[in-house]
Amino acid sequence: MVQKMSEVESQEIQIETLESGLEEVIGLPEKRGEWFILQCYTGQEKKVQTRIFSVVEEKSLGDKVFQVLVPEEEIVEIKNNKRLEKVSKIFPGYVFIEMVMDDAIYHEIRSLMGVAKFIGSKSRPTPVTEEDILRVLRKMGDKSKTVDVDFEEGEVVKVIGGPFRGYSGPISEINAEKGILKALISIFGRETPVQLDFDQVERAV
Repeated sequence: MVQKMSEVESQEIQIETLESGLEEVIGLPEKRGEWFILQCYTGQEKKVQTRIFSVVEEKSLGDKVFQVLVPEEEIVEIKNNKRLEKVSKIFPGYVFIEMVMDDAIYHEIRSLMGVAKFIGSKSRPTPVTEEDILRVLRKMGDKSKTVDVDFEEGEVVKVIGGPFRGYSGPISEINAEKGILKALISIFGRETPVQLDFDQVERAV
């Protein structure tokens, strides 16, 4: 006796077939390996990255090691009324590697100059979760610049540019991401909150 397939089972098979077909047509990326975190000595991140690339090339490990990243971000630093743009490491002292882990490649990378250890247990490195590595990759792809300032709320600043030049007042609010602050300026004897760019003010002497 032939058992009749239920409508739900039929739909599930159709969906699986469709997904399989899509993978073949659009070439969905296959999972190549897992991500691991390598701890390095201070200031050695880029050198370790270069050494790993050299080992991969010399020993034809392209089928084992796929990506070696030192996550960085652009920072605008405003200090002593001077604006400086620089690139800063998001995770100082760490290198992220997408790879297929085995004992041979573990010891190969672990023995490189500047390497401290793989993050994980003593016997086995622990892979980074997909959620965590996606967060890191999104952070690297974010082109907005972090602004680091040495102003503080309540600090008195002097306006050196714009229509309120020459006025002084305490800072009531700071928005580092947008590069602006609000200062309480005395206008006609009344404190008025005025929005200013960081480069429009300086510390009052």
